[in-house]
Amino acid sequence: MKVPNSPREFSQVLESFTNYERLPTFRYDTESFDLRRMEALAASLGNPHDHYPAVHIAGTKGKGCTCLMLEALLRAEGLKVGTYTSPHIEHLRERIRIGGKSISEESFMRTVNSILPLIEPADGESGSPTFFELLTAMAMLCFARSSVDISIFEVGLGGRLDATNILSARWSAITSLGLEHTQLLGNTLTAIAREKAGIVRPQTPLITGELPEEARKEIERIATEKGAPCTVADPGSVKLNCDGLLEIDGIQGVFKAPAIRGPGIRADLAISIALYRRVLKDLDKQLDTIQLRSALENLRLPARIEIFPGPPVCCLDTAHTPESINSLRQALEEIDFPQPRALILSLSTDKRCEEILAEGGGIADEIIFTRADETRSVDPQELRDTLGRGRIIEDPREALEFSRKNGWNPVIAGSFYLAGALRPCIRNESE
Repeated sequence: MKVPNSPREFSQVLESFTNYERLPTFRYDTESFDLRRMEALAASLGNPHDHYPAVHIAGTKGKGCTCLMLEALLRAEGLKVGTYTSPHIEHLRERIRIGGKSISEESFMRTVNSILPLIEPADGESGSPTFFELLTAMAMLCFARSSVDISIFEVGLGGRLDATNILSARWSAITSLGLEHTQLLGNTLTAIAREKAGIVRPQTPLITGELPEEARKEIERIATEKGAPCTVADPGSVKLNCDGLLEIDGIQGVFKAPAIRGPGIRADLAISIALYRRVLKDLDKQLDTIQLRSALENLRLPARIEIFPGPPVCCLDTAHTPESINSLRQALEEIDFPQPRALILSLSTDKRCEEILAEGGGIADEIIFTRADETRSVDPQELRDTLGRGRIIEDPREALEFSRKNGWNPVIAGSFYLAGALRPCIRNESE
């Protein structure tokens, strides 16, 4: 494949790859998600993912948040960490992080240009790599070139057929499990659990969050078959005390963690802490409470119940399941997010819209339906008709401005696309 010579050509090349994140519908099978294609691409690069240990994280929700928290904890212990997450919020380079920072534009382009000439030989019978497979290969190569001590990979979709599943991970986690992507992964918790548990490796530790019984039984069955020790991270092991500080079971002291807001993110932190302890044990390292305290105090979680001071005060979140919308509502109550509020909402076509709206209706008296992505967003009129109230402002920035002019404190949720559209202007105004 021709190597691009300009930013415009570079963008055109990336857009030429099949991007399932942008398609409203697609097939989920071993033809569309063929791991042989990813294995061939990685082999042509010298299998860079074999050069460092990996943590592999799947889940219906909370997996990206868990990745970022684990990254911060391991970095505080002096480890050089490579982290791969998806989707991004503001720019594509966010998906590939080394040492807690997105890779540079120069490094991003250099890595793409290293891979593109190898793509045609890697095609074979399985076809050209997808957009996500290309980015996954880039992350693997970047981490090897940077000699990271450890890597963290977030699953893109499901687990069993995901491009990241060519990893021989030393540690795995399944953060949560719910009925999402049912048209792809299956319409029962057991079927979805089976897909997520596809990342479990023989004789490697598995950490899970608190899961529905049906899903838990299936994951435990698969883990037992593979001889993988399975530990459940108790969400109650991370508590908020009356002074607003965190208490963590088994670790002395209290911890200031301004980015950890609400029970949902505390549950994700419990998983991160369990992984952190297991990784340190397996690497013959001791947990350092001072470093843990520093990591939690300086932790930043973009678009995860992220608060921007006002007036008006703004909350930015990527909640896009009924469960995560409920967690957002609980967090807003816990931090006493000010009234009056306006919920600015955009949902993708593959989401459980009626259930999300039922949960979201209690967040704010005013609801503004908008459209974050032309190809995947549900028609705002359809959302308004379903809920039976609210107003429609198609453009997200106009929706935000309307909320502010009316003196409402905006709560933004529903999709990464909406967060990506609005975070730059909110962030710039807050700086």
